[in-house]
Order: sequence, then structure tokens, then C-alpha cells
Amino acid sequence: MRKLLFGAFAVILVAAAPVRAQGDRPVHFNIGGGFTMPVSDIGERFGTGGGFNAGLVFETSKVFAFGVEYAWNGTSGNTTEIPLSIDPDFSVGPGNTAIIESKHDMHSITFNGLLQTSPDNRARFYGIGGIGAYHRNISLTTPDIGFTTYCDPYWYFCYPAAVEIDRVVGDRASWDTGMNLGAGVTFKMGEAALFYIETRWHYIWGPEFTGTDGEIRNANGQYFPVTFGFRF
Repeated sequence: MRKLLFGAFAVILVAAAPVRAQGDRPVHFNIGGGFTMPVSDIGERFGTGGGFNAGLVFETSKVFAFGVEYAWNGTSGNTTEIPLSIDPDFSVGPGNTAIIESKHDMHSITFNGLLQTSPDNRARFYGIGGIGAYHRNISLTTPDIGFTTYCDPYWYFCYPAAVEIDRVVGDRASWDTGMNLGAGVTFKMGEAALFYIETRWHYIWGPEFTGTDGEIRNANGQYFPVTFGFRF
């Protein structure tokens, strides 16, 4: 999967080479970075992190444009304690708690439409929205040993019966469909470059899990990246 993502990024970079030859229908290469805020349920598990993006914007008219973009966002999780027992069936009674440390990385490729104000102004506002594919990877580590029963869809596991904690830790990933909606503003920097500030809401439909109580729980995620970057 990493090869696929890096291959897509390479295609974006190569395609950006002839942008200055587009005349009255320009193609812009954009690159930027900033911070990412997970919100709603996933925001209770992971804190604010950082992000990077690169892509192309095709201006089909003075007010409409189409974009394709690759982005990476990474956040560190909160330290969490989960139940731990020395006995696989918990017959000895409750034991200690295990400390779980987590990390969350997300790669995405999105296809977006843009609606922009007049290009004659130095500051140009735009709305942006679209759909895409999101690859979310969760890494879990712990210094503890023993058995646990725990369910968390945002960690991509659900164990209603006791399992060794070695089965909980490790890396898990999922490819999911998502959408995004946001707005931004660009500022002219000479004849060839723009500086932009942008924020978007990303919503991702994640996999479903059956909890220890029989309830269906999902790993739908919501994120708010704020990006500062340049377009050429």
C-alpha cells in the first residue's frame, strides 16, 4: 500500500512539471502543511497532530476548478488503561490494568471541486469539497503482559473474550471511503505564486465491530486539518 501511495504522489509531482504552459486554463501545483484536529469520538482517543499535502488544481474557468490531492496526517494517542488479568478466563478476579500507547497515521487521495471568487482580487476566497480514499493505520504498544477483554473500534479490534495482550498490540489498518468540505483563501505573491490558508472537515466511513455488549459500533472518523501552503 505504501508503494501505491508513493507512486500516486510521484505522478502528482511529474504532472506538475508543465504547469507554466497552460495559458488561460492554468494548472497549479500546491504544497502545504499544518495541524490536524481529530473531533467527535475519535478526538477522545487521539490528540492534535500535524499534516502534509501536495496536489494539482486545474482551473476550468475563472470561478470553477478541479483538484486532486495526496495528504498525510499523523496524531499521537492518549495513554489509555485497559483491564488486565493474569488468568485467561478472569476467574482469579480483576487484576491490574495495562497501559496502551497509540499512534494514528492517515494517508488520503481526494478528488475535489473548487468554487472561487474573482481572480482579479489580490485575496481570493474559495469553497472546496469532494470524495476520496483514506488509509488509516493504528499502532498500539504496551509494556504489560497478561490477558484482557476490550473493544474499541477506533483501535480496529474488539475482543469480547479474554485474549493475550500480545494480540491487542501491533499495527492495524483500513482503507475507507470519505468526503471533505471546507473553505480557504489565497493571496497573490508576484505573478506565479499564491499563498493559501485552508481548513476542511473530513468524514470517513470506517469498519464495524460488535461490542462486548452485542452492540454494533463503527470506526467512523472526523478530522479538521488546517493547512498553510503555496500554489505555483
